[in-house]
Amino acid sequence: LLQQADLVITIGYSPVEYEPAMWNSGKAMLVHIDVLPAEADNLYLPDAELVGDIAQTVRKIAARIASPLQLSEAAAAVLEDRRQQRQLLAMQGASLDQFALHPLRIVRAMQDIINNDVSLTVDMGSFHIWIARYLYSFRARQIMISNGQQTMGVALPWAIGAWLVDPSRKVVSVSGDGGFLQSSMELETAVRLKANILHIIWVDNAYNMVAIQEEKKYQRLSGVNFGPVDFKAYAEAFGAAGFAVNSAAELEPTLRKAMDVNGPAVVALPVDYSDNPLLMGQLHLSQLL
Repeated sequence: LLQQADLVITIGYSPVEYEPAMWNSGKAMLVHIDVLPAEADNLYLPDAELVGDIAQTVRKIAARIASPLQLSEAAAAVLEDRRQQRQLLAMQGASLDQFALHPLRIVRAMQDIINNDVSLTVDMGSFHIWIARYLYSFRARQIMISNGQQTMGVALPWAIGAWLVDPSRKVVSVSGDGGFLQSSMELETAVRLKANILHIIWVDNAYNMVAIQEEKKYQRLSGVNFGPVDFKAYAEAFGAAGFAVNSAAELEPTLRKAMDVNGPAVVALPVDYSDNPLLMGQLHLSQLL
């Protein structure tokens, strides 16, 4: 879609999230909307900058739109393909029965429990790329994710904060085992407050995203492996409900059981990241499913 566009409007854009070299063809008119001026880059030189209150700016622009956008055939084809990929994941994601679990199997199972009444906080790690790319959300502010800030350990504290803001909503938080161990002491806070949160841990006994970067840059690994940790026992030691998935068949029923807990719960899911190199090189689910 970006390659086909004749106009690209960026709203609150920071180059750290998505380098201009990866998306800006240079053929489209570029409009920058933010509370701050654009960070100049050889491939990010806006034709116009609208600096100020973002909401008011967008409303004023929207008021000038007189008729609906008519998609080109090429743009419509891109969106139809995305719809088919979503349908493909819904139909075939659950059939990935390897153990440890394929990331798409976990994403598919999470999609069943992350309805519009649930808020989701996402930590940093390889899992976050799979979730950001393939978990669908249709409610504004439903998902909190830090992307370029690289905030390992943030998901559990965020979940507690989100629940404090709106105790009527169940909050699900997700981290890798490395990120979880960086802030897992906050389980005590969650238990003391009786926060209605479920924390899901993708377990691979390593700092996997760091491992990918080390392999790419140095062709070797250093200081990324740890564990194993009995996260079920760990959670129970804090007074939270603990769950562990020990086979592919246990995934969905265990998640549902953990979601039914009224209070803090933790579930550990062993994950197989062997398809991560594909993730870095392509977007189409038909190559994974």
